[in-house]
Amino acid sequence: MLEHPHHDSSARYVSSPRPTLDERVELVVELPDVGAGGLGVDGGWLRGVRDVEQFWNEGVRDGDLLRFELECTQPVHNYRFHLDTAAGPRWLTGAGLIDHDPTDRDDFRLLIDRGGPEWVPDVVWYQIFPDRFATTGRHAHDRHDTDTSWAQWSEWGDPIADGQDAMTQMYGGDLDAVVERIDHLVGLGIGGIYLTPVFPARSNHRYDASTFGQVDPVLGGDAALARLSSVAAERGIKVMTDLTLNHTGDAHEWFTAARDDAESAEAGFYFFDEHPDRYESWLGISSLPKLDHRSAELRRRYYEGEDSVLARYLAPPFDMAGWRIDVANMTGRLGALDMNHEVARIARSTMDDHAPDRWLVGEHFFDATLDAAGDGWHGVMNYAGLTRPIVSWLGEFTSLSAFMPGPGQPPRDGVQMAASMDAIRAATPWQVTMSSMSLLGSHDTARWRTMCTSDEVAMVGFGLLLCMPGAPTFLYGDEVGLTGETSERARCTMPWDETTWDRRFLDWYQSMIAVRNNSDALRRGGFRWVHTEPDAVLFLRETADQRLLVRAARSRTEPCVISAQLLRASEARGIVNASDLTLDGDGDLTFAGDGPLLSIWEIE
Repeated sequence: MLEHPHHDSSARYVSSPRPTLDERVELVVELPDVGAGGLGVDGGWLRGVRDVEQFWNEGVRDGDLLRFELECTQPVHNYRFHLDTAAGPRWLTGAGLIDHDPTDRDDFRLLIDRGGPEWVPDVVWYQIFPDRFATTGRHAHDRHDTDTSWAQWSEWGDPIADGQDAMTQMYGGDLDAVVERIDHLVGLGIGGIYLTPVFPARSNHRYDASTFGQVDPVLGGDAALARLSSVAAERGIKVMTDLTLNHTGDAHEWFTAARDDAESAEAGFYFFDEHPDRYESWLGISSLPKLDHRSAELRRRYYEGEDSVLARYLAPPFDMAGWRIDVANMTGRLGALDMNHEVARIARSTMDDHAPDRWLVGEHFFDATLDAAGDGWHGVMNYAGLTRPIVSWLGEFTSLSAFMPGPGQPPRDGVQMAASMDAIRAATPWQVTMSSMSLLGSHDTARWRTMCTSDEVAMVGFGLLLCMPGAPTFLYGDEVGLTGETSERARCTMPWDETTWDRRFLDWYQSMIAVRNNSDALRRGGFRWVHTEPDAVLFLRETADQRLLVRAARSRTEPCVISAQLLRASEARGIVNASDLTLDGDGDLTFAGDGPLLSIWEIE
């Protein structure tokens, strides 16, 4: 909060937030104005860890700042600050200001020569489920060179089937149709397209690939993916797709070879309990046999080196901007065997060596802090640190039960939401947070609009998403108000009859994406809570040159009064859903309690 000293690992407080080995960086702690009710600080020390031994550097007072120096001598530097305050000694850590000795887990952390691509937080991503976004009709089920006997073909706009039939229901969406609809994405301000898998399979989701050697002909084949990548690049849009390092489909050419010959190299790619019919699979689903990453040949073919599948699609003519790794949390793990970090590091090494400007992001529905140290996945799908807290605050109980199976979870208030976000962010290197997908829902959840208590709250949530650290990502059709109470229902076809679109959503999505695209603070700024209460939160996003104050409210609240001295503000200029604010006679700024509403001010 504003009355506490503050530091984060963004460029406002770290002279070089992406340092190189042996570089000396300056770390800054901002001290609150004591006259405005702040906590007095007399001085402080930087406590760092080098070679698993602590060291101390004394800070230098510079007005309302404490400055410290850190020499970056190892791949990861943990650090925190020991401050002498009027109330006694305090630690300032990633978890905030505390009065007891912490563990190193909540230390601030700098990654040395390890950050994700610098462009990642600048991009708003649009997730496309290829079968459901758009169709040209040119690559459908009548192609003689593609076996689609497993598929149940539907007309565009037909309802989603029930039960297992939903997995094999096909509408004929293809990649050339994405090219044809590229103007829609440009008009939204989209900077990246994330495609779920594009390889041949026997399902519409294609996570059961039958080969990684080609793009599914039903989608238009290799040529269509290359065309999409080329056209998108001309319009300033990146394209990435999905890879399943955890498993293949049971029709995959590797698995067929493995079952045919127990002595084959491919047999070592899988876990056979009793060859050929008993084997380990993802969550016991026999059509998704699990990969055994102890096989050096599997690693070589799939994700290690220039000739691997992973490297091939990052090179021309595909030029994918990166990979989203499916079920990254389970990859390489089975019982006592845990190769997860090794798989992530090898995949990262391949990208660093052959496509160093590309993005590697892992799917992780849970706490990813121990799996995202910065030397493997650049980032994760931030379900634990952003999606779940926001859904818990703005969602309905029934949708929370569907999104969080098991006992479910009752709604949380704004104070609890903030605490959940802080817990994950404190345990995650800042570069990893900034290289992670921030999202409200995906093809694996109910639709965002359906999860919310009202349409107004849904729009607050999307605004909140665009104001948070990371790379914001949303599912096709959210921008026109699509609904769906389950992940299967969420994968409905995109309606291209614009008379059916909800213009409130489209206008709001376009406007908020434009605000983010034009704001350095929202894309790259640090993060700091200003005020939290059950039904509203206020926070700052800050760079050296811009400070934005964001208020998100799920309902009407009492007005909130903030000390301008603590905020370091002479006025607040309204940008989104906000009037300009000036100081009152007491030197305070009063924020009205309107809601549900998202508002943004620029702080002068």
